[in-house]
Amino acid sequence: MKVLGIICLGLIALYLLGGAVLFGLQRNFLYFPPKIYLSPQAVNLESFSEIALSASDGAELKMWWHEPQEGKPVIMFFHGNASAVFSNIDIYRDLSQAGFGVLGVSYPGYPGASGTPKQDKIVNAAHAQYDWLLARNIRPEQIIFFGTSLGAGVAAQLSRTRPPALLIMDAPFNSMLDMVRLRMPLYGLSVWLKDEYRSDLALKNTVFPVLILHGTRDAVIPDEQSAKLEKSVNGPVRRFTIEGGQHTNLWALGGREIIFEALENHS
Repeated sequence: MKVLGIICLGLIALYLLGGAVLFGLQRNFLYFPPKIYLSPQAVNLESFSEIALSASDGAELKMWWHEPQEGKPVIMFFHGNASAVFSNIDIYRDLSQAGFGVLGVSYPGYPGASGTPKQDKIVNAAHAQYDWLLARNIRPEQIIFFGTSLGAGVAAQLSRTRPPALLIMDAPFNSMLDMVRLRMPLYGLSVWLKDEYRSDLALKNTVFPVLILHGTRDAVIPDEQSAKLEKSVNGPVRRFTIEGGQHTNLWALGGREIIFEALENHS
C-alpha cells in the first residue's frame, strides 16, 4: 500500500510538472514566426510598398500596402500563426490585380516587427494598423477583414471595436479554448490559457456580414470548428465547405471565386 501511494504521488508530481512546463511554454505551441523577412520585391509584388508603423505599446511594425483603385474596398489581410506578412502572395496578387486595396497586417514578434507575439499585443497592433487606414481617409465602410487560421481569430477580436464592412474567415476556429481542449485534453490547459481568441464571443452580436470557408480535410483545425463558429454568430453569416480542402489551399480550390463574389458585392 505504501509503495502504491508513493507511485501515485510520483505520477501526480509528474503530471503537475508537465502541466507547469506546458503552461509556461504554451505560446511556443501557438506562435511559429518564420525566421526570415522577405520584401514585396523579393516575391515579385512590385506594386506593394512597405510601411513602418509604431503601435501604442511601442511595437515596431512593417506592413505591406497596395493602394486601391477608385471605388474599391481595402482588404486587411491577417495571416496564420506559422506565416508572415509575405506568406500569402498568390492572394495578394489576385486581389491587387483586381483593383482592391490590400493591407498585409504585421504581428509583433513576427518577421519585420519587434516585440513578442501574444494576443493583447497582436490585437493592439491590429488596432494601430486599422487606424492607419482611417488616417489615409479610408472610410470604415470601405474596410474588409480577411483572416486565415489564427488570423481569422485576430480579425474577430479587432471587429469588437472596429467593425468591418465584411469579415472573411478562412479555416477559422471557434475559440482557442476549443482547440486546446481538442489537442491537449489531458492537462486541462484551457483553464490557464493565456491567449483565448474567443471568436465565438467576439461575433456574438455582429451586424456586419461574415463569410466562412473551411476544407473537409483540414488536419490542423477541423471543419467542425467553423460549423460551431457559424452557430455562434447571431448576425448575417454564410459558410462554405470545400470538399477535399486542406488548411492552406482553399484559395486554389474554389475559395478565390467565392471570396471574389463576396468582395464584388461590397465594391
